[in-house]
Amino acid sequence: MMSFSFPYNHWWCGPGMFFPGPFGLIVTFIFWGLILFLVVKLFQILFRTRSGNSDSDSQALNILKNRYARGEISKEDFDRMRKEIR
Repeated sequence: MMSFSFPYNHWWCGPGMFFPGPFGLIVTFIFWGLILFLVVKLFQILFRTRSGNSDSDSQALNILKNRYARGEISKEDFDRMRKEIR
């Protein structure tokens, strides 16, 4: 009968785990959960600038439409400013 020696004698954590024993499993899950959380936050920060610009662009376009509707700017000014916003 083959018996496992030192590195494989922990009953909850096999090879590849960071810490031995039941608490090692919990620490390992916390570690990988933290890594996953940080990766998600990084992607949110990197791609937030695009969505942030579209909100301010739509607000600027609404202001421009209101100015055109009130007659403050001409059709040519409206078209030129709209192209600049986009």
